[in-house]
Amino acid sequence: MLELKTSKPVIVAFQLGAAWAVGAVALPTAWQALLVAVFAGGMGLFGVIALVGALAVLAYLIVVITVTREVSVLGATGGRRLLGALLVMGGGTVGWALGWAVTDVAGLGVSRNLLLTFLLGGVPFALVAGLFLAGRKLTTAALGLSVVLIGAGVVVLRHESPDELEARLVANGVHRETTYAVAIPGYLPTDGRDYGNGLGGASFYLENPDAVPPDRYITITAYDRVILGEQMCGQPTAQDSRLTWGSCTVEADGLVYRHNEIEHGYQVPVGHLYVTVVGTPAVDHDLLRAAALSLHVATADELGGHREQTGEYYTAAVPGYIGQVTGIPPGMLYAPADHIGNGAQSVSISLYVTYAASDSICFRTTECTPDAGLTYVRNEDTHGYVIRRDEVNVRVLGGLRVDKTLLRQAALNARPATDEELRRALPPLKPRSLADRLRQWLRKF
Repeated sequence: MLELKTSKPVIVAFQLGAAWAVGAVALPTAWQALLVAVFAGGMGLFGVIALVGALAVLAYLIVVITVTREVSVLGATGGRRLLGALLVMGGGTVGWALGWAVTDVAGLGVSRNLLLTFLLGGVPFALVAGLFLAGRKLTTAALGLSVVLIGAGVVVLRHESPDELEARLVANGVHRETTYAVAIPGYLPTDGRDYGNGLGGASFYLENPDAVPPDRYITITAYDRVILGEQMCGQPTAQDSRLTWGSCTVEADGLVYRHNEIEHGYQVPVGHLYVTVVGTPAVDHDLLRAAALSLHVATADELGGHREQTGEYYTAAVPGYIGQVTGIPPGMLYAPADHIGNGAQSVSISLYVTYAASDSICFRTTECTPDAGLTYVRNEDTHGYVIRRDEVNVRVLGGLRVDKTLLRQAALNARPATDEELRRALPPLKPRSLADRLRQWLRKF
């Protein structure tokens, strides 16, 4: 059997050099041939050339291991030589592909430089071959160098270049100059702009959920159909209503009070209709009962000129609430008249940044007052401060229950988000290659 007869160092050098030639010469040549095949003959020719190339490289490596079997731990038998060839070809190809990705990310441009491709392209194959050399010193050196290169590659692949950050900004429609961050005591960020350490760039909600006031809404809706065979406390149940499940109580005057974990109220028969008066859990039971007893067909004034009375609109006397017409289904929605204590909106905070050149601070406000370099603004159900920062206006607005001092300080503290904060908050780019998927996976650790 053919075997190289010379000194051991020469045989080692020959094997490593022959393995190096696969990545330095064979793979770049095969890659060019595959590109030509795609354009010239389509995927059929591509597959043929890929198969022939892989078999040729495999045969070449088997021959190399055979003639240098004296220095290889996988050279004793034909099966072991085949295994060694497969390991060098597979491991080297993976290292070769990842090496290209790493050097491109690092901006070294190896894949675009013929000389560097020739010199460095074979390194992964030589290192894999070195792992199976006979002799602890040689394998230890190959293993150590492989670990160092893999570690450096991981560091490079995890790193995000400035160009990649800019691409993420564009992909998510984010303008750097209007991206600000602030931390607000007692609040946590939401809406996908969580920059870490309590910093946010959009909406904020109370850190203590028990401090959020409950929603207080009442709806009045008329229904003309019932669910066949279903009743609560002897009363048919209106189809599509919100009071189709839970418990019920027949009150002294015959009204049926229905309640569940989400809503409570009354379903009142009026002619051929069933009119529901439904409130959120925080709405007082007696208020709902009084509304049910005062139900009547809505007048044109009560509809506010927004809807034509078709017999489907009913209203009621609800002290302390303001009603507005709803379209689908036809009905009325009542909210507290003061706007101050109703639900999460009344204690939420939002940060807005707009270009100052096209921004009218006082537009559609009920109050707009200068305040020592800032401007206090108030709307129907929000208030807060606006401050000019270079070419942008920074707004911090909150519900009417939020303290003015807190909003003012938040406006003063707001600053441009850093690159690191943007990287944390922005969704990653859609991966376009296996290397991109690997980079995103590595960044999870």
